[in-house]
Amino acid sequence: MDMKSLKSRQILPVIPKGSRQDIVSATINSSYLWRNCTVLRLTNYLHLNSVENAVEKQQVEQFAKWIAAIGDGTTGASTEDCLEVDIPDDMLLLSNGDTIATIVESTFPMFQNGSCNNSFLETRAILAPTLDVVNAVNDYMSSMHEAESRTYIS
Repeated sequence: MDMKSLKSRQILPVIPKGSRQDIVSATINSSYLWRNCTVLRLTNYLHLNSVENAVEKQQVEQFAKWIAAIGDGTTGASTEDCLEVDIPDDMLLLSNGDTIATIVESTFPMFQNGSCNNSFLETRAILAPTLDVVNAVNDYMSSMHEAESRTYIS
């Protein structure tokens, strides 16, 4: 993996009240440890080993390559500091106006009829950009079931 690819996928450390210079200085490739590191390139999509259906395997591989191209910056049109990426129509969800309901119903369709299959739940996730969205999704899903529930704060 070249340095450009590595930097575009690197998550910066959090330095409380740190300046931009403090954050850049705290990154691993600015550390004295960096010269002792070996950069490895991931070339196999391990998830593909568990997919038996040939069509599904091809779809997963195509999706993985698309995500990697976004991370490498080799797809999309660059505008100022942003990269605009076209999302294929087959990856978009048509919303009825309630975006949270659309996402939840697509990801966890069994919640509407009250059934729950734990193994199905374990293979699903909703990624959210902010904690406000996470809370909205949790509130929506909690309102969908009538079982007794508890909230644990940690």
